[in-house]
Amino acid sequence: MILHKIHFKNSYLNTSYLLKDDFSNEAIIIDVPEEPFPIIEVIEKLNVKIKLVLLTHHHLDHAGGLPVLREKYDFQVALGKADCRSTPTERVAFVEPDIEISDGDNFYIGKEKIQSITVPGHTLGSNCFLIENNLFSGDVLFPGRAGITDSADQFKLTIRSLKEKIYVLNDDIEFFPGHGEGGEKIKDFKAQFDTFIKSDYSEKYGVVWWVDGYKERW
Repeated sequence: MILHKIHFKNSYLNTSYLLKDDFSNEAIIIDVPEEPFPIIEVIEKLNVKIKLVLLTHHHLDHAGGLPVLREKYDFQVALGKADCRSTPTERVAFVEPDIEISDGDNFYIGKEKIQSITVPGHTLGSNCFLIENNLFSGDVLFPGRAGITDSADQFKLTIRSLKEKIYVLNDDIEFFPGHGEGGEKIKDFKAQFDTFIKSDYSEKYGVVWWVDGYKERW
């Protein structure tokens, strides 16, 4: 697998990912923000055939560019079940996917397996995608923090999901979030999370840092 990071210079500083098969011109895209022209530019430059778009969740800054991309290319779309066909809002995209993702579903790029890991919290249908030692975490997990939440209950769900689904992964897996640079491994998350979980987070939500003073790279 050959990984291409696609950075957007929009207000959200999104990062999409193109995964290309080593032995063919087939590729998979992870997340399609609105105005997906940086993705189109990379597709054309590499001359790849898009087989599948995997969406980490249904927010517009991750799924809003699908109509534009579908005008140019023929591919399937996969999205977590709980995020499918959501009522559109200024934040949420209506997506009717070809594939509704359940926890543990597998996809393939060439002979390499991509495992879906459903991690409810940021949205109920949020998914991470694991291929080899690479975890594409969408808005589930960032260096130094979890994804944004809108209530204390939503943040508690995020904490529970991270403990059950992400904390148990191999230490050396690197995670790639849906915004910014990334660059940390699961062992870094575990070290920060172990400190945070001892604190009282019962009323916390929004942008919550595991460690005070952490500097995120954008």
